Amino acid sequence: MNVKKLKTGKITLNPTYHGWPTVALTADGTLLAACSGNRENHVCPYGRVFLYRSTDGGRNWTGPEFLSQGPLDDRDAGLCFAADGSILINYFTSLCALYAKWEHDPAWDMIKRSITLDILEKEHGFWMRRSTDGGISWSEKYRTPVNNPHGPVLLKSGRLFMPGKDLDPATATEARMAPGMSATVSDDNGVTWQILSTIPAPAGHDSAKCHELHATEAADGTILVQIRDQNGPSPVTWQTESADGGLTWSEPHSICEGFPTHLLTLKDGRLLMTYGWRKEPFGVRAMFSADGGKTWGEEWIIHDRGLNRDLGYPSTVEMPDGTFFTLWYENDGTVAHLNYSNWELV
Repeated sequence: MNVKKLKTGKITLNPTYHGWPTVALTADGTLLAACSGNRENHVCPYGRVFLYRSTDGGRNWTGPEFLSQGPLDDRDAGLCFAADGSILINYFTSLCALYAKWEHDPAWDMIKRSITLDILEKEHGFWMRRSTDGGISWSEKYRTPVNNPHGPVLLKSGRLFMPGKDLDPATATEARMAPGMSATVSDDNGVTWQILSTIPAPAGHDSAKCHELHATEAADGTILVQIRDQNGPSPVTWQTESADGGLTWSEPHSICEGFPTHLLTLKDGRLLMTYGWRKEPFGVRAMFSADGGKTWGEEWIIHDRGLNRDLGYPSTVEMPDGTFFTLWYENDGTVAHLNYSNWELV
């Protein structure tokens, strides 16, 4: 079998740097693409959550709609649908641009000098917005206990499950440097969230260097969580499983050298993971599991023509015709765009 690309393209409606996207498919077939846009580069103070829409399978897009506004850098927008049809978008605020020395950029330095402790207390953290009318209007942002790049997953029970990195309230540092990982749940369609359990790091590894989690529920009810681990010389992906709804977790085991991953349970019960490949040839890859994530099959190359390591964070939806639509970001040497591929195995 081979990957057959049916359609590829970029979302170029806005000329700014775009990164860390998530794609979702509504019940009426509309593709939603959320990301961090309005940027100058990988690190900057101007990031805002963007939302794009396509009603024709990705051929044409509208947007961006601005879904965040604040004094910090808004990043890593995830997307999920709740059991009642609500759309959830999550993101976090980064402080990286504030810690760097930007004397060469008066505008950045002015922003840095304007951030007070009161602003940090109010604005730094993990956030979510919710729409109950198909994205026409959105709630005000509200806090969540954890965050991850691609958002929660809807379980068969109707409960929402979101694994993620804990925010360390004792330090105004980047969220990914917080010490722990937790599993959280919502039983009211994403309005409120509760911490359910602690997710373990691989044995002997520092959990502060583990982050960017994502989850899915296998056909037998097992919840799988995959974790980007940076304890070694290069990042790898680990996986842990829960057979009791997320209360307890198995010892994490290594899956692949790609990162971070997005997990999806397909209509036929198979699992699909897509992930960035930041070694030459740079690109995006995928693997399937036919046994609920116990084992993963052959690695498939969706894209291998990236110009540099500044790419990835793919997410995938299964289209109504059974093909797959994968969205990622990629720096072409000038600016980073959202790239996509509609593909199938033949």
